[in-house]
Amino acid sequence: MKDPAGYWIAEPPSYEPIVAEDKTVHNLNEFIEIRAEDILTNVGAELINDVSNRKLCVVMKENQLEEFFSQVSQ
Repeated sequence: MKDPAGYWIAEPPSYEPIVAEDKTVHNLNEFIEIRAEDILTNVGAELINDVSNRKLCVVMKENQLEEFFSQVSQ
């Protein structure tokens, strides 16, 4: 991390960054700005597959959590 002036607070790691299969180095920007259209409309088997294989995070409404996790545990 850097301070407000742009100087390193601590030196970055000596190893290369972790890179996803699609060559993405990070996806933080994807989750900084969440829009209404990002909220899931369907919690089903396809979503579970997507979360397991491609994404670490999804946006869902509170009432969808129970449905989602009940399907994951099956």
